[in-house]
Amino acid sequence: MPTSTGWEQENDDKYSWDAGLMLPPLTGLSVGDDLKPIYSEKSKNADEKTISAASIKALELKLAGEVEDGWRLIRRNKASIRLGKDKPVDRQLEDDVWCLLYRMGFSTLNRTRNFSIQAGEKTVPRQIDVFAADEETALIVECTHSAEPGPKSVKTLIDKIGAIREDVIKSVHTHFGRDPKLKVKFAIATRNVHWRAADRDRAEAAGIAIITENDLVYFNKLTDFLKTAARYQFLGRYFSGEKVEGLRVQVPATKGRAGGRVFYNFLMSPYELLRIAYISHRSKTSNDDLETYQRMVKPSRLKEIGKYIDDGGKFPTNIIINFKSDSPLKFDQKDTFGDTATGTLHLPGQYGSAWVIDGQHRLYGYAHAQRFADDRSVVPVLAYENLPIRDEIQLFVDINTQQVKVSRNLVNEIVSSLNIDDPDPVKRLEALCARIALKLDDHPTSPIKDRILTVAQDKDSWRCLTLTSLSDGIATNGLIGTLHRAGKNNAQALLPGPLGEVSQTPAATMTKAVETLSGYLALFAGQLDTHWKLGDAKGGYLCTNLGLRALLLMLRKIVAFVENKQNVKATILEADDIVARVAPYVQPVIDYFAVADVGDVNAFRQRGSSLASVTANCLQMCSIIHEAIPEFDLPEVIEYMDSRDVAGAKQAKDMIDNINRIIFENVLTTLKAKYGEKSEAWWMLGVPKSVRNSCDQMYNETPGDRERWRYLFLSNYPDIISYNDNWEVFKDHYNFYGKGKKADLIRWIGKINKARTITHHAEKGPLSKEDVAYVKTVHDLVTTFIEGGQVVEPGKRYINDVAVAVSVDEAA
Repeated sequence: MPTSTGWEQENDDKYSWDAGLMLPPLTGLSVGDDLKPIYSEKSKNADEKTISAASIKALELKLAGEVEDGWRLIRRNKASIRLGKDKPVDRQLEDDVWCLLYRMGFSTLNRTRNFSIQAGEKTVPRQIDVFAADEETALIVECTHSAEPGPKSVKTLIDKIGAIREDVIKSVHTHFGRDPKLKVKFAIATRNVHWRAADRDRAEAAGIAIITENDLVYFNKLTDFLKTAARYQFLGRYFSGEKVEGLRVQVPATKGRAGGRVFYNFLMSPYELLRIAYISHRSKTSNDDLETYQRMVKPSRLKEIGKYIDDGGKFPTNIIINFKSDSPLKFDQKDTFGDTATGTLHLPGQYGSAWVIDGQHRLYGYAHAQRFADDRSVVPVLAYENLPIRDEIQLFVDINTQQVKVSRNLVNEIVSSLNIDDPDPVKRLEALCARIALKLDDHPTSPIKDRILTVAQDKDSWRCLTLTSLSDGIATNGLIGTLHRAGKNNAQALLPGPLGEVSQTPAATMTKAVETLSGYLALFAGQLDTHWKLGDAKGGYLCTNLGLRALLLMLRKIVAFVENKQNVKATILEADDIVARVAPYVQPVIDYFAVADVGDVNAFRQRGSSLASVTANCLQMCSIIHEAIPEFDLPEVIEYMDSRDVAGAKQAKDMIDNINRIIFENVLTTLKAKYGEKSEAWWMLGVPKSVRNSCDQMYNETPGDRERWRYLFLSNYPDIISYNDNWEVFKDHYNFYGKGKKADLIRWIGKINKARTITHHAEKGPLSKEDVAYVKTVHDLVTTFIEGGQVVEPGKRYINDVAVAVSVDEAA
């Protein structure tokens, strides 16, 4: 705790030793209740005094003289007059800064504006405008102003601070001690000063905080409803990213994993948690989140909780937070129980390092409790570490949309601030894409309004979209922007994409992107109303996660084509202009789905759920555009169309059927010859039990007179051929690879079976030309060596299927 005033006054003539320098203790500081009368005076906007005289006439004469000196009448008493006079502008600024720091709970401040600090053994003490300290930090503020708003150089003041910085810090550490060592921050407070960019850069490089008149207004309002907890938001801004020794905390914790996320459970003092917590996700230099705080933490609710705490109330439920730190949390593991471990968790020694996902009122209510400073209770905490932004948003939405206290609109408003002003372009882009996805769920003209799934609703065919899929689709297609490295430091920069806005301001970018995507999707929703409303019900595709991903990819390709064809850049176009230019090219796709039957739609739905299948579906739609508009001749579309072999796929289907028939007949004939037919020995001894059981089950469940072995599938033959010593009687006719393990030598059967899943299910589309050629090669080998009875040449490789294997697997 900071040293008391009494100690200072009694030891004005003593010195402390620090690093070889004889430095006097800091004099002129006050703490605790001694600050109240000082605040009472400094919080007034005017100096006040009372004048009196022996007679009314004398009092009036005295009043006239005071008025000439700039004093004004406040009130008349019986025998005196109360006068007031505006404070000088420079002192008013100093008092405003002092009062803010007092209201936020700094426990030690300078008594008068004549406070000074010894900056070196042989130097004159340096006058300091405002000094404030709490248990972990000390703030040294220099104030400057202009008579009228306008530019003013602050370079000289920055240089002066730089010259005395180290010596002043030594004096502070000498006075307050080193356990813990206070983190000292210099700041410049200004009024009517338009900071020049060069001065801002100098201040940032020197580690000097900038406090403007707008900052004073902001933090005063924040203090109105957060009380002393506002101090930690203040320190979080001005000590951003800095380690603070007094914040180092260790807690016994349990470490676990759920849903692929690591989490920690522990008990912690609410006071210690408040020091590192924050609610708003705005940039730490933004004053635009007051409404976020006001709506997320209701003052009336905070007061109720404060009273509840004063009455001895406790909270059994977790406060949920996400630790944001550049370095991983340190966890000293002691014991493990399955996937759970116990040990000691070292929390980040940084202000503003824990975002409160749930429990804002419970936590900040402690700041309203009268016994907060002396409270020794603990609260249960569930903590995540560096959740990706999308996961963080989804978790916040899932938790808070379940609760009556937080409306969905408010949730959208809160997460709208998530890192959209972050100087890191990676975080900024990720946050913008996630926010745009959320806005599409809430925008009145959006065709996907109220269709994004949260934990508060059960999934159904209508509400079937996920925030992650949609935001990923926006991000991966570079619609908002792309990251590039440039400059001397090869630093990453965000270049605007087609839906980005030239100014690159977050608000303008989000507005343009939401309006463009709403208009683009409305082209489909407006003309395909029935299909669009199906969602992921039978017959629906476009308004599903995979459908939207394909539509977003198609939008990117069409926009790129339009930019090249029309010699225009989408970044400079308005949203409705982009939609108007894209509309003619998507019309053929709309026309296709307007008459598509269930089989046609299933051709898209059942192609798969991988990114490769999304690309294939996009290219399929692009090929529809090309057939209607030949000038739409993107190279990748032409390549895709050239690779498809519709006629060959029909021939391949017949060849696969013939391959299946030949193998079936040959396997039965060969096994009967080896094991005999008595008591179905060939079936019992030559076929694996798992295969027999599968056939028996279908035999028992299906009416009819078919033998049980008629339920063998193409996929069963590799197991039969390689079973026990069966290979000895099959290898001369089935080994098309020459050398290798049994399973590898007959892998061609599995590949044919995968091709069959395409040729025998029209909805999966045609085979590629390479796949058709592969089927034909195998068919020729089967008819020659298995049906024809010829013996393969030992060690000879008849099939080279490496490239084809990849293609068929992807198609499957």
